[in-house]
Amino acid sequence: MKKYIFLWIAFINLLPIFSQENEIVETKIEIQKEQTSKDMPLDSIRNMYGGRYVDYKMITYDLDTIQIDTILSIQKYFAHNYTHQDDFEWLAFANQGQTFNKLGYDLINNQITPKLGVTAKQYNFYKTEDVNYYHVPTPTTVLNYRSGFTGQYLNTLFTTNFGKHNNVALNYKGLRSQGNYQRERTSHVNFSFIYSYFNPSKRYQFRTHIISQKLSNFENGGLTDSSVTEFKNDNPDFSVRSRVNVNLSSSESLFKSTRYYYEHELRILNSKDSLDQHLTNLKLGHHISYETSKYSFESEDTQYFDDNSNIYGTRTNDVTNDKTDFSETENQVYLKFNSPWILGNFKVFSSLYNFKQTYDNSLVVGSNIIPKSKTTSYTSAGANWNGKLKGIFLNTYAEQVISGGDFGSNLHINAGFKLKNNTLARAGIQLKTAAPNTNTMFYQSNFSNFNWNQSFENIVYRTVYGNIKTKWINADAYIHQIKNYTYYNSNSIASQNTETIDYLKIKVNNEFKFGKFRLNNTLMYQKLARGSAVFRVPEFVTRNTFYYENYFFKGKPLLAQIGVGFKYFTKYYANAFNPVLNEFYIQNDTKIGDYPTFDVFVNGEVRRTRIYFKVENITASLTGRNYFATPNNPARDLSIRLGLIWNFWN
Repeated sequence: MKKYIFLWIAFINLLPIFSQENEIVETKIEIQKEQTSKDMPLDSIRNMYGGRYVDYKMITYDLDTIQIDTILSIQKYFAHNYTHQDDFEWLAFANQGQTFNKLGYDLINNQITPKLGVTAKQYNFYKTEDVNYYHVPTPTTVLNYRSGFTGQYLNTLFTTNFGKHNNVALNYKGLRSQGNYQRERTSHVNFSFIYSYFNPSKRYQFRTHIISQKLSNFENGGLTDSSVTEFKNDNPDFSVRSRVNVNLSSSESLFKSTRYYYEHELRILNSKDSLDQHLTNLKLGHHISYETSKYSFESEDTQYFDDNSNIYGTRTNDVTNDKTDFSETENQVYLKFNSPWILGNFKVFSSLYNFKQTYDNSLVVGSNIIPKSKTTSYTSAGANWNGKLKGIFLNTYAEQVISGGDFGSNLHINAGFKLKNNTLARAGIQLKTAAPNTNTMFYQSNFSNFNWNQSFENIVYRTVYGNIKTKWINADAYIHQIKNYTYYNSNSIASQNTETIDYLKIKVNNEFKFGKFRLNNTLMYQKLARGSAVFRVPEFVTRNTFYYENYFFKGKPLLAQIGVGFKYFTKYYANAFNPVLNEFYIQNDTKIGDYPTFDVFVNGEVRRTRIYFKVENITASLTGRNYFATPNNPARDLSIRLGLIWNFWN
C-alpha cells in the first residue's frame, strides 16, 4: 500500500520538471475531445466574471468533453434519482437507496477480468469510468438534493481551477433514508478527491482520483408470507407500513471500498506538415489503479434462516458475521498515436491485473478445504483504433489475456455514419470471453449452503447490435448469445448454465410535439429463444410521459414541465433477493408485473436552479396492491418527492 502512495506523491513532485518544457506546436487533436453543440442555447452560466457556458467543462473517463449546463430536459428528469441514471430498465425497491431488480440487461462492455460480485450493491458504486474531471473558469458548486423516506439524499460537487492548467474537485454524496417498512434503513456515503493537470505546452498531463465509498443497508428479508397476502388484500390494519411483519429484525449488510487511481501521458513526438497543416503526435502513457473492497453481512436472526434451511442450510453459529475482502491492482502502459494519416487515433497497450480475495481463516467442509485466500494474476495486450472520414466512423477494440490462469479475450467493432440531417446509424459486433465474479467460485459463510470453492469456465458473449437515430426516433436492437452463464439457482447456490442463451432486445424511444405539449415514449421488447430457465426478463416494458412545457411570467423567468408518467411491464418470474449474499437468484413460484404505475410531476427551471416535484404511484389505491419488485418485496407506495439541483458560479 505504501509503495502506491509513494508513487502517487513522486509523480506530483515531478510536475515542475515537465512544466519547464518550451512551447511546441499546438495540438489540434486534443486529449479532451470536444462535443460542443452550436445549437445549444445560452443559459445562466454566462456570469459577471465573463465565463461563457461552453467554458464550464466536464471531462469523462473516455476524454469526451461535455458542457456543464442548467437546462431543464425530460431526460434529466428521468435520471433524477440517487444513481443519476435513467432507471427505465430497473425495478426499484420500496426505499430510496435499496437495490433494483432487472427489467432488462445491458451486456455491452469491455471488461474481461473478474470482479468480487455482490451485484445488488453496485447501483450506487462509482467505478473508475464513472469519475469525471473538470475545467472551469470560476469556482463552481453543484448541489443536488432529493427527499427520502424520513431522510434525504444530497450530492455536492465543488470544483475550481488554479490557473488554466490545474483543476481540483471534491465530491460528497450522502444518502440516508429510514423507509416506511421495518428494517430497511439505507446509509450511503461516497467521497472523492479529483485532480487534473497539464503543463503549458501540453507535453505532459495527468489526472488522479481517490474515492472512498461506504454503502450500508438494513436487511429485512422482505415481507413474511402472511404479510404478502395482507398487502395484496389491502388490509387497512397494515396501511401504516411499519406495522407490516418482515422476515429479519437484526440484519445489516455493508459494502465499502477505497480506490487510488493515477493516469499520466507524455507527448514524445509532435509534428505538423507545413503545407497541409496535418498534425501527428505520439504519446506514452501509464495508469495505475489500486482498490480494496470489503463486503460483510451481520445478523442475530435465527428463526427465518432455520425455517428456510432448503436455501441457507445449517448455521455454524447463532450470530452471523460473514465478511470477505477483495483487492485489485491494474497497471497499464500504452502508446497513443494521433494522425490524420490514420484518420484518427490508434492505441496499443499492455495491462497487468492482480486480484486477491481473503477470509479470516481456512474452512473445512466435509472432505473439502476452502482456503483462506485466493490470488489471481493476468497479463493482457490489446489495441484500439478510432477513425473517421467525413461522416463515416469506425471503432475497434481488442484485448487478449496472454498469461494467467484462465484466458479471456475481447473483440469489439462498430461502424456507422452521420448524415447532414443529423441521422445517425451504426452497427457493431462483440466477441468476448470473461471471467465470472469471484464470489460465485469462492465463498465462505456461517450458512452451510453458501460455502464453496469451485471452478467455472469463462462466460462467452457473442453480440450483434445496431442503432439508428433520427429527429423522429432512436432505436436499438441487440442479439445476444451467452454460453456458460453464471447465476444463482433456486436455492441461491452459484451455478453455471451449460446451455446457450439466445436473447433479443429491441428498445425504441421517440418524442412527439404538439405545440407546447410533449409525448415521450420508450418501449422495450425482449425475447428468449433459449435459456429462459435461468435468464429472466419481461417480454414488454413501456414508459410513456405526457407533459406540457412552457415559460411562465413576465420576462420568462420560469421554464416549467407539468405532466404525468406511466410505466408498465408484462408478468414474468422475476428473480428473488438474497440478503446474505446481496445477489438475486432464480425463483419459479411467483410472477410479478402486469400492473400500471402513474406518476404526476412538476419540474421547473429558474436561472441556474432546477426544481423537481413528483408524486409516485399516485393510483396505488385504485389499481390494486399487486406492485412488487420481487415476490416478497413491494415496490413503492404512493409517495411525494421533492428535489432540486442548484448551480453556483462564484
